[in-house]
Amino acid sequence: MCGIAGIVNLIGRPPDRGIVQGMLDVMRHRGPDGEGIYRDPQAALGHVRLSIIDVAGSRQPLCNEDETIWVTFNGEIYNYRELRDELQGRGHRLQTQGDTETLVHLYEECGPQMVDRLIGMFAFAIWDKKRRQLFLARDRLGIKPLYYWRRGGEFVFASESKAFLEHPQITPRPNRAGIWNYLTYRSVPSPATLLEDILKVRPGHCLTLTEQGLSTRCYWDIPLRSPQAIAREAPGLEQIQEQVEARLRTAVQRRLISDVPVGAFLSGGVDSSLIVALMTTLTAAQVRTYSVGFHHAPASELPYAGLVARQYHTDHHELVLEEDGFADHLEKLTWIRDSPLSEPADVPLYLLSQMARRDVKVLLSGEGSDELFGGYPKYAYDRFAPLVGLLPGGLNRFMSEALPGRLRRMEVALRSLGQPQRAARWAQWFAPFTSREKAILMPDHEAWPNPTQEYIERADGAGALDAMLYTDCKLWLPDNLLDRGDRMTMGASIEGRVPFLDHELVEYAFSLPPRVKVHGFTRKYLIKRIAAKYLPRSIVHRPKVGFRLPLTQWFRGRLRDMCYDRICAAHGPLTSLLDGGALRRLLDDHSSGRKDNWLQIWTLLGLSIWNELFCRRPISAAKACFSVTRRSVA
Repeated sequence: MCGIAGIVNLIGRPPDRGIVQGMLDVMRHRGPDGEGIYRDPQAALGHVRLSIIDVAGSRQPLCNEDETIWVTFNGEIYNYRELRDELQGRGHRLQTQGDTETLVHLYEECGPQMVDRLIGMFAFAIWDKKRRQLFLARDRLGIKPLYYWRRGGEFVFASESKAFLEHPQITPRPNRAGIWNYLTYRSVPSPATLLEDILKVRPGHCLTLTEQGLSTRCYWDIPLRSPQAIAREAPGLEQIQEQVEARLRTAVQRRLISDVPVGAFLSGGVDSSLIVALMTTLTAAQVRTYSVGFHHAPASELPYAGLVARQYHTDHHELVLEEDGFADHLEKLTWIRDSPLSEPADVPLYLLSQMARRDVKVLLSGEGSDELFGGYPKYAYDRFAPLVGLLPGGLNRFMSEALPGRLRRMEVALRSLGQPQRAARWAQWFAPFTSREKAILMPDHEAWPNPTQEYIERADGAGALDAMLYTDCKLWLPDNLLDRGDRMTMGASIEGRVPFLDHELVEYAFSLPPRVKVHGFTRKYLIKRIAAKYLPRSIVHRPKVGFRLPLTQWFRGRLRDMCYDRICAAHGPLTSLLDGGALRRLLDDHSSGRKDNWLQIWTLLGLSIWNELFCRRPISAAKACFSVTRRSVA
């Protein structure tokens, strides 16, 4: 796991090595174990390394025998040993024992089609000197990030968007369409970002830059099938369960490949607990597990995590955090993430990664299970949308807005189910703001398209549940959850691995009938059946909790003044983007108790901190903030 950066200029002046060095410097947390830069008249590739496999070798950028093909690579290729044997059998001479070198030789054999052969998580750039061609690729599900910027003849890429601020020609400017989408998704769907002109390579896509221009290709997509085809070909439940369990075991086994210690996040939920259980059956070493909780939080999962740790005799570590210092981390972690913190859970995830870094360099998690096997309430409730739609519009709106804060989930459900169009309904499930509320905050908004619609159209012909799962795998998963996982772990120099998102398991999951995912009102039915073989009933069947903090009370108490200063101060970082009067009314409604707007306030607070750090404050001051972060939180 590493950080990559580079500049290619095919028609202008040679790339500036100093700029690439600066880009690497701001990503040092991604690779504290070493760095390297390759430069020629057209290209400069940079790399900072977190050594996981072939610790003593595999320094990057790395080349083939005649130094005509160079690679800088972030990620892990889990089938590299098989590829290595095949390449050596075809006459290639490999000098290292790691996975990186297989990429340059596989490129020699297959060209851009090489991505079809890879199993793993990856973002890499290959510079082909003979062809004067740059090839970039991002893994199928978007586990590893990859950004780029292009103007004239210059092309710049990096693992993190803050690296681009080291380039003298790049001026950070907020992307208003991105802000509009952020207010819905709490992230910005690919390929856009919150910064103008800086784009993300989409998951499952590759880019090729030549003198003729830049071309983009989708090399993989989640396979979707009609409900009739799935019903006709699906085996029985027992056989399906055996197949999913076998594929999940293979996925976990692949992610145990490492030359350094491996551990696991253990939240106490069914997904991470099942991963830990499988790990203990696949390795002779004692598994190290890590859990986090807050004092006096509304619900703590630490007792459940401890139950699993005792059952499997893991080397278990718990981090109990005090609420008083929670706000101190917001600015620091926003710099690490390059974007607003989408969830309060970003903070404990980073701090837990920092603690785990004393023992391990790799941590497995249960991320992705909900989006594959139907873990969220909406997957069970969306079928009732036609019934809710029969309610008069005014009554529906009154019910959704009049519910007290403790019934917020019901409010979200009513608000979402009441939308007649699928794109609006599915976007609304995670949205802190309705379209009407966004229009008040951004009165000069344009008719920006709803990104959900693109994926609904792609899923045409699939069943309703698979279409929802597909959309979440394309929007919510890569740009929110996986982005959070990458930044918070890599911010602590930890590699996070996600077995549920092995692409072969993903493909099989989308070939299964809906009834094995959502059975009546039981969500993740199949995963719970598998988990029942390994885990206590109290773990398998307890309600999904998530990491909850008393933000309703904090935003009315200890954090109230900070919210007013950050969100609606005149000429502040947020009033330059959104309507100041609307912002103040929103805060007043929450402070007075008229509404429980904690998620809206959290969303706006994050946007304000991001805009201050990345667009309003001099970049030198922002970098100084990050330096303080690493000293004070470590």
